[in-house]
Amino acid sequence: MVTIYDIAKVAGVGKSTVANALTGKGTVNEATRQRILQLAREMGYRPNLVARNLSQHKTLTIALILPTLVNPFYPEIVEAVENIVRQHDYQTVICNTHYDFALAREQMDRLISRWIDGYIIMGTSMELNDIIRYIKQGLPIVLCDWQENESAPGIAQVSVDFYRAGQIAAEHLLELGHRSIAVIVDKPWQALRLEGFQSMMLAAGIPVPVEMIEAGNSTFESGYAATKKLLAHPVLPTAIFAANDLMAFGAMEAVLEKGLRVPQDISIIGLDDIAISAHLRPPLTTVALPKTRLAKEAAELLLGQINGNKDMQVSCLVEPYLVVRQSTAHPPT
Repeated sequence: MVTIYDIAKVAGVGKSTVANALTGKGTVNEATRQRILQLAREMGYRPNLVARNLSQHKTLTIALILPTLVNPFYPEIVEAVENIVRQHDYQTVICNTHYDFALAREQMDRLISRWIDGYIIMGTSMELNDIIRYIKQGLPIVLCDWQENESAPGIAQVSVDFYRAGQIAAEHLLELGHRSIAVIVDKPWQALRLEGFQSMMLAAGIPVPVEMIEAGNSTFESGYAATKKLLAHPVLPTAIFAANDLMAFGAMEAVLEKGLRVPQDISIIGLDDIAISAHLRPPLTTVALPKTRLAKEAAELLLGQINGNKDMQVSCLVEPYLVVRQSTAHPPT
């Protein structure tokens, strides 16, 4: 690797002259500066950004910690965060914890030893008590899309109004005329979206019976299995609200396998709006979580912490919205 010492030797000047010419600092004769820049190009010189950044106590690297990249929701967040921090000359390190809190602690210890500047931690990736301990150590940390069953007061975070997301799903099905509605939900992680959904049903005078609420674990397989149970009831629901899109995909598969039609026999609505939702047959109606907005707010909040901006907001709540496609319709008459 070519260094400023090599350039100085060829140019016949001191290393401080080379350093000033390359950085634009100090007073260097213009002809000398141009000659040094030309030599640097010819010799293939590349500045040692690591050494330069460490001298400023920064590595220009942030870590994005998430539970798993298998769920298509997270790659969209990753891409958005990378695009945003790249504009500030930052790189992104991606860490999967696989819902293993012990592994999460190991990952964090490794990252800390590598002088990562700051951390965006997605919900269900780590235990809150561990995060609080790292914050007390002075690490810049922002929570993103934090789990609904666990509040984190006083910690910088960007999340979605999941209670409102559940309400939006119920409003849509009620407006279509559905009265027999089933729910597939991943408890306790999706508690707020269930509470929001139930609040609208109660307000309409149509509480959701306990037997019409099935448990899932946010996967396609669990949505499929839960729907098989719902379809075994003597009276079928006319609509199913799956509390994330992957479970909605599984629900759709189970309904079609039974020989029923979506949405003519049973309407299905999800929650997330992951990219593939628009390309199913039929395309999935869903409550969208604004992933780019989540990523933008979290990245800017973290960069503000790293740069010592004391005026940054502590938290931000992002509003979800309905995306109507072809998987929901009026109930069969």
